[in-house]
Amino acid sequence: MSKFFYFKVTFLSNSAGIFVGILVYGLFDISLSDSESIISLLLKSLATAIGTGLILGLLNMYFKIGRFPNKNKELNKEP
Repeated sequence: MSKFFYFKVTFLSNSAGIFVGILVYGLFDISLSDSESIISLLLKSLATAIGTGLILGLLNMYFKIGRFPNKNKELNKEP
């Protein structure tokens, strides 16, 4: 597996989770009738998710922390 695979898996999963988490948590605090606060919340959650995902993805790419199964071994495995 290449280093980019480790980055991609970590970046996508962490960024999606952080974005949704911050967005849902922030929706409890703001008024839904104010469109400026909703846009501000969306931009803040997107920036935080991308920034955190980049940092964690680069760290995982460097240290190769995740234990991801090798697809070739799983396909050749007999029952």
